[in-house]
Amino acid sequence: MAVGQVSAADAPSRSPRATRDARQADLLGHAAAAILEQGGLPLSFERFSRLAGVSKALIYNYFPTQAALGTALLQQELEAVDRVALAQAAALPDPAAAARACAAFYFDIVVARGPLLHLLLADPIVAQGEGRGVAVRAGLLLRPLVRRLRSALDLTAREANAVLHLLMTYPEEAGRKAFRGEANRALARQLCGEAVAAGIAGLSGGGDDRGEVLGADLL
Repeated sequence: MAVGQVSAADAPSRSPRATRDARQADLLGHAAAAILEQGGLPLSFERFSRLAGVSKALIYNYFPTQAALGTALLQQELEAVDRVALAQAAALPDPAAAARACAAFYFDIVVARGPLLHLLLADPIVAQGEGRGVAVRAGLLLRPLVRRLRSALDLTAREANAVLHLLMTYPEEAGRKAFRGEANRALARQLCGEAVAAGIAGLSGGGDDRGEVLGADLL
């Protein structure tokens, strides 16, 4: 053996756990692309195995059910969220600015990763079993902003949650269009923020018709 050459026995090897995690991440990448293309679950495991280039038996070994697949995808999407940055956005002194910053934050996620997070959270398959707990944890991410809206607009908790979900349709749809190349990213992001700010102003009694007009442009 030549000097400096490392034998196979001495070469570093990946642990079984690392290998399994890498394989799962690869499988989830194929699943995410397919689900974005078709618009949600269920994903045919036959199609899944064909796209990933593996057997259906291996797919079932990692994801025995559609709910297990959806839960794993949702966990992956949540792990990609920068929670510190989101918390900082939600903590801005002005509630309208906080809502606008959170909308921009979500817009950037949708542009980068597609509307997968929304598709999974809205899917009844994911709401089954362990996926339900993961979905609840996802909702907790925006709890600080819900509290801000509740206090600033004098709303009940249910009303504040409803308002937040309505406002988040702006970054959802604007980000979806930018992700598909149907809208200019910078312009869509700007209009999204203005629509959210106008919506907050309207709810607080100081708005005009801009929110409605901007919303129509985005949606």
